[in-house]
Amino acid sequence: MAVRSIRAVAMMNLVAACVLILAPASVRASEIVTQEKRFQKLGVALDSWSEAQIRFWRRVYTEFESTDWLVHDSMNPSRIYSKHRTEADAKQGRREVKRALLALSRAPSGRVSVGHVDPQLRPLFEAMDAIEDPRAYGFAAEDRRLRIQSGRKDRVEAAFGESRPYLKRMREMFREEGVPEELVLLPFVESAFNREAKSKTGAAGIWQFMPHTAARDLRVGHSIDERFDPLKSTRAAARFLRRNHSMLGSWALAVMAYHHGPGLVRKAVKTLGTDDPVRIIRIFKDPSFKFASRNYLFEFLAMCEVHGEREHQEDAGLPPYLSLSFPKNLKIARIVEHYRLDRATLRRLNPHFREPIWKNEAEIPAHYPVRIAGITLEEFRKLQYP
Repeated sequence: MAVRSIRAVAMMNLVAACVLILAPASVRASEIVTQEKRFQKLGVALDSWSEAQIRFWRRVYTEFESTDWLVHDSMNPSRIYSKHRTEADAKQGRREVKRALLALSRAPSGRVSVGHVDPQLRPLFEAMDAIEDPRAYGFAAEDRRLRIQSGRKDRVEAAFGESRPYLKRMREMFREEGVPEELVLLPFVESAFNREAKSKTGAAGIWQFMPHTAARDLRVGHSIDERFDPLKSTRAAARFLRRNHSMLGSWALAVMAYHHGPGLVRKAVKTLGTDDPVRIIRIFKDPSFKFASRNYLFEFLAMCEVHGEREHQEDAGLPPYLSLSFPKNLKIARIVEHYRLDRATLRRLNPHFREPIWKNEAEIPAHYPVRIAGITLEEFRKLQYP
């Protein structure tokens, strides 16, 4: 009896948390007026459903830290059931939510109504918008529907700081390539602007280029990997996005294709007979079109709003530098010594040079440009090559 009582209290605390977390979002939802032209030039016409998805990701970016773990509905992400301090607690919370939803789905009268709901389950009933059809609770309890998401507020704040020296030039590059400059914010979604980001699948850098995708525009090797250079990789990303746009005819679809490749997006357009990204996201079915793919565009649009609402000061850029090359292969130590350069600054300016170069195990190829600061072109010319 004592065990059942403890479990009941735990369940009551859990479902009460649903209302506490959902309340702010529902208040904002009633106050926000859909701005039809907000993302029009990207080819996105938002409806109330897509607005709700964007609001969820805004909250992930601005309200919840990486130490916050949310249990939510994967089909309706803004329906957050509970918040936890560890992933293990969130997994336990997910099991408790599942049990509560299944309990509601077994309404004895065949209809879930406020008068017949167990008081301990009433907060969850209200969080589900008081749906009377018990099947809705059964569907919401499915394993594919109950999902755990960590917050990203602290990661986003760090990304804003990391991006400051680069964004001005990145925007210029996108304009030069004929790509909407809003798309320079994709690295905030891809990698939290982590210049050293590496994925288990082999993607690298702020743009998370795979080696085979990067090879068209970037040098990818053991000692020099231009995927790790925010500027070189940004030029390549702009061209990749422009190619996606040429194939798909919409910047929103180009963004979706950045995540999952143009093949799947073309398949969705052909299958559904529409190029409306919101419609595709909502109804397209494919084994590989899972939560990450369905939410990628909404994550990006939420980031556009979060970044745009900040009084964000972009730095003037990296320290002034020269881009110079040498007529023969050279090791980095020889260049540093000969021109009396600051090694840390040189490394910051050349993040695409990997450890074999910095450890003097590999040479910089002849005629390959090196960014150098702390010396004028006139001073450089006066000195002989090392």
